[in-house]
Amino acid sequence: MLYACGSETTNTLPPVTDTAVVIQESSSEEGYYNIPPPIQQVQLLQQAGASYDRNILNPLENISKYAVTNSKALNLGVYGADLSYAAVFNQPQDVILYLNASQRLAGELNIKGDFNTDIMKRLEKDGGNKDSLLKIVSDVYRKSNASLKENDQSHLSALVVAGSFIEAMYIATQVAKNVKDKEAIYARISEFKGTLNNLVGLITTAYDSDFSNILSDLRGLKNIYEESPDGKLSEEQMQKITKHIKAIRIRITNS
Repeated sequence: MLYACGSETTNTLPPVTDTAVVIQESSSEEGYYNIPPPIQQVQLLQQAGASYDRNILNPLENISKYAVTNSKALNLGVYGADLSYAAVFNQPQDVILYLNASQRLAGELNIKGDFNTDIMKRLEKDGGNKDSLLKIVSDVYRKSNASLKENDQSHLSALVVAGSFIEAMYIATQVAKNVKDKEAIYARISEFKGTLNNLVGLITTAYDSDFSNILSDLRGLKNIYEESPDGKLSEEQMQKITKHIKAIRIRITNS
């Protein structure tokens, strides 16, 4: 839900649309990292022929498993990506459900967002309009981000970013299985490499002893991407990426 933006590194993703606002959060005094929000990543998947599959979302009942702070932060990112997926594919009922899940985790982390009756009224009034859904989700992200900045919770911010990226990657690899134009969806997934590199930089910069597992996971994913010298993903690489990201996601969402 929260994105570190800056100018040190770039990726090949096009500018985000007006309704999918990139949330800005400086990573540290040492540098900034450009990490697009899952709304933008999902939009690119949609353009490549992806469809909506509710079955790949992190089940809402899993929320009761998240007892420790780091797990809550990672899965706030996961639910944020699921929320974005639902918004991009104009699924207002799922937007409400995953917004509620995000509200619960954010509250437990003392993150103040725009989770209130006004948001629900906006959803009831404009929930059938895709642009309105995207705007509502972006507004929530922006206000949540402001809360983290005000409370100096950069540690949590880095974990939320990691969780959202991993879920966006998981969604991408799962929907890729049913896309007719494999070349188009693979090209989009290959573009995630730039975001991955920036995320590894962010996690490394904001390093905490609790980050060792997630950092190792991300570096392992990076190694798979780097097997291709020209950046074009082979079928073998896609299978490795799919397996690797699924294993990471299972660990995050079940602990």
